[in-house]
Amino acid sequence: MKSQSLLVLGARLRDDLARHEAVDRSSEARARRQLLVAVAARKPRRRAAFALGGAGLVAAAAAAFLLLARPATQTEPLSFWVEERAGHVDEWVTAREAEQSLRFSDGSSVVAAPHTTTRVLHIAPNGAELALERGHLEAHVVHRDATRWQVAAGPFVVHVTGTRFHVSWDPQVEKLAVSVSEGRVEVTGGGQPRHELVAGSALELSVGAGTELKSALAAPEPASSAEPRAESGESARDEDELIRPRKLAEHKPDFRELSTAGRYREALALVEQQGFGAECESLSARDLLTLGSTARLAGRADRAKEAYLAVRRRFPSGSEAGISAFSLGRLASDAGRASDAMAWFKRYLSEQPSGALSREAAGRLLELLEQSGNQAAARDAATSYLKQYPSGPHAALAERVLARR
Repeated sequence: MKSQSLLVLGARLRDDLARHEAVDRSSEARARRQLLVAVAARKPRRRAAFALGGAGLVAAAAAAFLLLARPATQTEPLSFWVEERAGHVDEWVTAREAEQSLRFSDGSSVVAAPHTTTRVLHIAPNGAELALERGHLEAHVVHRDATRWQVAAGPFVVHVTGTRFHVSWDPQVEKLAVSVSEGRVEVTGGGQPRHELVAGSALELSVGAGTELKSALAAPEPASSAEPRAESGESARDEDELIRPRKLAEHKPDFRELSTAGRYREALALVEQQGFGAECESLSARDLLTLGSTARLAGRADRAKEAYLAVRRRFPSGSEAGISAFSLGRLASDAGRASDAMAWFKRYLSEQPSGALSREAAGRLLELLEQSGNQAAARDAATSYLKQYPSGPHAALAERVLARR
């Protein structure tokens, strides 16, 4: 009987895979997960496994092979989401005053900082191609076999196989900045030799009018407070001026402009010179959100927390207070403070159950509950998530949580 059951399951798997081209991706993924749960539920005990006949073992092996070793030509491209909605290839994604998160079905994620414009140009089974029109991206690419991602910015291309990195592009001064915190990337373009960056290194490339491309490769360090030297003529640009955005004549940029250009450390240093606490008491709610994002991207989680808490204290009834709750949850999660992160995500969902970040908050809360081992709470969160977001980026995790006994 057991051998016959396995043969039946194997036949079902083959039929399911044969219908692959006629079934939409989300339905097929759900069917495969249900079949896997069914196989696991029917799995015989260890001592009974040795009593299976040869036909049963062959059928089980065939079913596993059909499921796990499908031809690459049948593999579907990745899907992605922009905050709470499904994303589409070649659409513009613009982060204005608040960050925008792009999450991909392989677990990779890209965060567009405020004042950033980007596009997903192409998606494939093993990666995606993005174009950074302006601003700053913080990316985490999950490494898998044959992973291929790239980010194009101006004449440059950042090639990625699996890593955490930051990339900024300012089209006005044609400046690219790349820093790597985990893994490695390669930067090509502009007729220049390939640059390879490893964790802890950074690269800046700029193109000057009529000037050969130059670069500066070094470990990241705080931005210099020295002012760029003034130009004395058309041919007076030196290397410092090439790798640093040019100072606008008769204009000293404020922290918002520096942040928009991806110069987060300089932006934060300027605010601190003016008095960080005083600025937190005088800036508008939107500017405080920008300040919080700027501090976080500059590596100062303490200052980011201070700015977000100021939003909640000074503007408790505005939508910015909810965004700050979500941002505080992300800061706590990044710092490994799971209980604090869960509390902030729950607060966001309580305050803004239909907010723009509600799906993201529900998904992150589910992740943390599952990691904490609180199975009862994780199951409740998984049920709620699937009810509200059946095709969301955390749907697969929710189904795995509910499939456990």
